[in-house]
Amino acid sequence: MPRPATQAEVSNPKRKGYDFRIDNHLYRAAISSEVQMQIQSSDVEGQDINVNQNAEDFTKNIGRIYSRNNFSGGSNLDMAHKRGMAEGDVTRFWDSSGVDVFTQNKGTPYSLKMLFQTELEQALSSSDGDNHMAIVGTRIYVSDDEVLYKSDDGGDTWSTVTEGLTAGYNIKGLAAHGDLLYIVANNGSAGEIENLTSGGTSTQKMSAAIYDGIWSVKGLMLVSTGTTLHQYDGNTTVGSAIETLPSGQSWTDVVDAGAVILAVASDGRIYSIKDSSGTFAAAGTTELKGEVATCITETQGQVFYGTKVTQTGSKVIGRLYSADLTVANDLYVLGNQQLIKEWNIDSIDASPYRLYSTRDSVYTGIKETADNSYLWRYYLPTAGIARDLKLGAGNVVKCINSINEKFLASVQGSGVYQETSNYEQQGYLITANADFFTAEKKQWVEAQIETQNISAGHTVELHVSDDIKAITSSTHSSWDRVLNLQSGSGTVSAQVDKISRYGSIKVVLNSAGTNTAPEVNSIQYRALARPELVMVQIPVNISDRVERPFRKPITVPNLGETIYQSLKDKEGTPVTLEIYDPQEIIRGVVEKIQYPIQSNPNFGSVTRYAIITIRGTRQEVYATLTSGNAPGINAYGIMRFG
Repeated sequence: MPRPATQAEVSNPKRKGYDFRIDNHLYRAAISSEVQMQIQSSDVEGQDINVNQNAEDFTKNIGRIYSRNNFSGGSNLDMAHKRGMAEGDVTRFWDSSGVDVFTQNKGTPYSLKMLFQTELEQALSSSDGDNHMAIVGTRIYVSDDEVLYKSDDGGDTWSTVTEGLTAGYNIKGLAAHGDLLYIVANNGSAGEIENLTSGGTSTQKMSAAIYDGIWSVKGLMLVSTGTTLHQYDGNTTVGSAIETLPSGQSWTDVVDAGAVILAVASDGRIYSIKDSSGTFAAAGTTELKGEVATCITETQGQVFYGTKVTQTGSKVIGRLYSADLTVANDLYVLGNQQLIKEWNIDSIDASPYRLYSTRDSVYTGIKETADNSYLWRYYLPTAGIARDLKLGAGNVVKCINSINEKFLASVQGSGVYQETSNYEQQGYLITANADFFTAEKKQWVEAQIETQNISAGHTVELHVSDDIKAITSSTHSSWDRVLNLQSGSGTVSAQVDKISRYGSIKVVLNSAGTNTAPEVNSIQYRALARPELVMVQIPVNISDRVERPFRKPITVPNLGETIYQSLKDKEGTPVTLEIYDPQEIIRGVVEKIQYPIQSNPNFGSVTRYAIITIRGTRQEVYATLTSGNAPGINAYGIMRFG
């Protein structure tokens, strides 16, 4: 019974007259002037895109366009095209620095702008975080251990305040209460409460405990003394303990959350305190799992709090959450907690220590490197978060405030930084990776950017990358600058020649560091689908007659039928096709086999052939190794040891 030849039986199939193999079976082609083998790229099929889920500039005639003209959705989006996308994801991106993605001037179209610089206005030297800040009217106060500073011009200049604190007492907290500033201070074994008028009169109010925190809430005050939290009337009466923490724990922040007061402590709990006709009482507790709350604020009915998780060494993981205040059985607890952002940086304390809220945003400060800390902004209208002002010092941010539409922040051991009217010299934005919901590689052909008028000394750069990891670093080696605009306005395009599944864009804005800066209206990146599939049609010799090079033809009865049946068995199955000339390796599926055809029956030919169609993808073809003097061949793998 004849059977098809296999690779195991034939050492040099091409020499012996075989033209190709399918898996391990060898076959001869029946190629002639009338019947030819065809290898061609498969047509690219247009795909229907659900633009209701993800509105993009999809076109069938010129490819697909990944475009963005609004980034107010915030950062931390790694993939632009994925299942289950939220509606706001089309305005999100991966990362930014030095650019303002949220602020939009009313009555004008959205544009990507640069952020303002900050500058050091008052040096601070405290090494343990005694850099508290409060604003009474338009006067700003900031503490530095036992020294109190004030500024009456929005933070531009500072002077020392003469207060009546006991010598050696470090200031542990400041609170604005009406037109008075309240101060708590201690030396570790004794403490006091003092108030200060706008005229500079200092009055000691209490000295009965080691006071280490003070907050103004609901027209009254709270003070902490180690593990206990007390109501304080602002004069000479401190009430009994409302809540008492376990030994060694302390109170870190307090906020008026509307229905109740919320206080956070180092024991991993958030405490609710109810105001009942001017008397504060405990009203519930929310326990956090595996982390410690560091700060808390409230705005527009939403609660926000920061946490930390201390690791070995100097690493501290920081997180920011949002939550809703819920009530059950007269107990107030936080529910629907949502993680907004996590900062996980090796060898860095990246936890948020202060939250500052406005009508539309929540700000916190994060140390990101040994040299720089940043404000981060959570924007309520879009529920997006992004890096905001850069502070020129690498330490924890202890306090945040604003006056005259400018931000102030105290950085531990460094100083008070104030927002200026000059723009950053450089800022960037990195988009998410785009792949248009397909795993195939695309031919990225064009990048485009639209800008407003670029003044002298300013530039706008457009970079593209085909590496999925490029978005993780603004200095990644794969970023390729394709545009560098130095003047003019409008839309400018650049030809791109990149082949990859993913594409991403980095926009870089450069200014002269003055009160003007470039702005970007939109960006886009266009890709064409590549024909990944090839289709091969081969006429296969299924005659009983076998012709071999330099040998006399022979006839093997039933050989053709056996070969034909072996081909039929492969129909609809995945195979590997290797053609010897031209050299091709294709992995795919046998689509169909046409019924045997007799060649030139009018002339009496006995050649019969069947046409097999295989559709698949090309594979790498490696040249045959001609030298045996290599590791793994003669020396080590075969002749000597193998």
